[in-house]
Amino acid sequence: MNRAEFVNEVAKRKGVSHGNAYRSVNAVMDTIRIALMRGESIEIGGFGTFTVVTDLKGERIPVFKGGRAMRKVLNAVEDKNG
Repeated sequence: MNRAEFVNEVAKRKGVSHGNAYRSVNAVMDTIRIALMRGESIEIGGFGTFTVVTDLKGERIPVFKGGRAMRKVLNAVEDKNG
């Protein structure tokens, strides 16, 4: 799913206009981006945690680790399809 498809899905699921969904998605992504640039971690309960690690070359790399609830949902789906 690309960004446009994601925005369309948010608009459909929440019953809002495409413009409102677009602005909301962008606001969330901008907020995550700014927090990571500041070196902060973002923990979204039931979803996961965004952090930044520094590799051996000194390059900062964004990392996402899915939370327990997210892993449980993904594995439940996998079990049904497997």
